Amino acid sequence: MAAYVTTFVLAFATNKALVLSETVSYSVWGWIWFAPLLLADSKLKQARRLARQRVIAAMEARHAGAAAAS
Repeated sequence: MAAYVTTFVLAFATNKALVLSETVSYSVWGWIWFAPLLLADSKLKQARRLARQRVIAAMEARHAGAAAAS
């Protein structure tokens, strides 16, 4: 959560600084700060999905082994 707040503040400050310095009349360049955050979130989501699949596969294999032994 803190990363999102920090990124929002950076994006807002960057956009405001560009507009106040009259470099541009309207700026969306600050929102580029979100790109690394969204990429990291995507990678973490993929890692969680993979871990969940591995745990489920391990549990199914253990139950199948126990059922075969019975």
